[in-house]
Amino acid sequence: MLEKKQAYKEPKNEKAPIIIKKINAAHHGHHGGAWKVAYADFVTAMMAFFLLLWLLNSVPVEKLEGIAQYFEPTVGVAGSKGIGFQGGKKDNQSGIISDVKQQGVKYGVNSVGAVISNPEVGTEVSIEEAENANFTIMEGELKKSITADKELAAFQDSIAFDVTPEGLQIKLIDQEKYPLFKPGKAELETYSKNIMMKIATLIKYSPNFISISGHTDADTAYLSEIYTNWELSTDRANAARKFLVSSGIDSDRIARIVGRADTDPIDPANPNAARNRRVSITLLRNSIMPFSKISAPKALLGSQTPSTEVK
Repeated sequence: MLEKKQAYKEPKNEKAPIIIKKINAAHHGHHGGAWKVAYADFVTAMMAFFLLLWLLNSVPVEKLEGIAQYFEPTVGVAGSKGIGFQGGKKDNQSGIISDVKQQGVKYGVNSVGAVISNPEVGTEVSIEEAENANFTIMEGELKKSITADKELAAFQDSIAFDVTPEGLQIKLIDQEKYPLFKPGKAELETYSKNIMMKIATLIKYSPNFISISGHTDADTAYLSEIYTNWELSTDRANAARKFLVSSGIDSDRIARIVGRADTDPIDPANPNAARNRRVSITLLRNSIMPFSKISAPKALLGSQTPSTEVK
């Protein structure tokens, strides 16, 4: 079927509407000048930086070395003008005496003999490490001597060793069967004297000063208001001091005696336990007698050579 074409109609002569669009431009506030100051600072810093680079590039290396030496300690060096006064010159250049044989700090006389250099880092042995090694050796010797002695073998549980920040601590500890002192008194038992005699024999050749402290339990059955655990512990420490001195320990080596009563128990859960009653003999660190007239017998060090006296 043929589609009918619509007849073209000319538009009527009508006026088109006029649209007027008004744009109100927003007026921004006036910009400040702070950015100019920041920009000027940046430009100034960049100018100073490039000026520094130019100066470093134009100055000779020798003068730069001289400037660096200016900030080093000014110590006189043998055969030279002193650190900081060499003008940046090296040893093979002018400004330094050419026949320098050995450099070292001068104190008015020329160095004679071999120069002792500092040990390499990591090879030094501190005083504390050396003392710990000595305390370990002494502890081993005491244990061997006690084990080899038939009379003292039964009292091994009464002796304990401990390396503390204060020094090597030798603890003589009470047992239920073998108390160190008579109950409530500062009188040593016979076997306690044997133990203390063996210890005195070995420690009397050590150079360390000695501290003795007495400890008690919390029991007050044998005490009174006048004579408490404080007095008892102090008297027991003093009794141990007297016996050690009578056994050969130099009285000048006794640095102090202390009574601690029941304030430092080994067994805090059982304040009346026998282990809390003890005497501690401590070889103090960093404390050495200046001189001993009697040398230690070599038998103590594993040799059978008899002891000698230094006259």
